[in-house]
Amino acid sequence: MNQRTANFQEAFSSFIEASGRWRDTTPEALLGRWSKFVDDCERGYPHDVEDYFNDLTSRDSLERALNSVELQVFPEMSQLRARVKGVDSRFRALLIPDAFPGVPEEFWWARGMVNSGRKRFVEDVRREYRLNLIEIE
Repeated sequence: MNQRTANFQEAFSSFIEASGRWRDTTPEALLGRWSKFVDDCERGYPHDVEDYFNDLTSRDSLERALNSVELQVFPEMSQLRARVKGVDSRFRALLIPDAFPGVPEEFWWARGMVNSGRKRFVEDVRREYRLNLIEIE
């Protein structure tokens, strides 16, 4: 890791920590958390609905970083943006769009709901939000 990359990592982590996130504050860790969440959703989300919304916070944190003025000075942001976009496209393909129309459109990942999951998740979503998802065994 060169000095410029180290500076980016440090600046990114400081920004994320200042927003209240206490773990997965490096670019790689945060992107990894988002990617793992999407992997889980592709296989059928295996946890409860509370965990689902908690896991979505990784994308919220990435969005804040991608839009932060102070991090735009780092060339590494364009690479991170491209990698996030790749994971995002996988997630978008899984969504029931506009499941939560009260959420602003720019937060599309929270406005939609994955269309399938494991039994516990599917039952939680049906009970809490009256959305019918595909149950994956």
